[in-house]
Amino acid sequence: MRSQPRSLVHATERATKQHEILAFIARLCLVLIFPLSCLNKIFDYQSAITQAANGLIPLPPAIATLLLVLGGTLEVVGPVCILFGFYRRQAALLFIFYVVATAVLFHNFWSFPFNGHDWNENFWPFLKNLGLAGGFLYIAADAKMQSLRGAFSLSPREAQ
Repeated sequence: MRSQPRSLVHATERATKQHEILAFIARLCLVLIFPLSCLNKIFDYQSAITQAANGLIPLPPAIATLLLVLGGTLEVVGPVCILFGFYRRQAALLFIFYVVATAVLFHNFWSFPFNGHDWNENFWPFLKNLGLAGGFLYIAADAKMQSLRGAFSLSPREAQ
């Protein structure tokens, strides 16, 4: 078997490094919104509670607070996991559930007259969340797939 020419090996290494950098930038663009969203929830807590309590399913304040804390935790920890490959697939799957649930529960545009102010205020965030779900689905599919048992293992996988 012939060994590859040195220039081809360097070109392959360079292409791999460029791919890793571009993949990191793409993941950063996808998750950057979430830590900022968490900060918004912290600094405008009353508005966040009001939105959570007045969604498609009205929630009592205690449940709304619990969901805000859980969502805020995901919005801080999830991006770190996705950026650095620590349980990347599991974090992406959690985000898919989170953004779809948020879209349906808190951006129910179908409850308002078509193209009115309230419809527009809910339709575009609903679509944004579906777009985010697509990005997270891509990350989950791109991560090394293992058996379902392996997906929920407590030991972290190699960074992808």
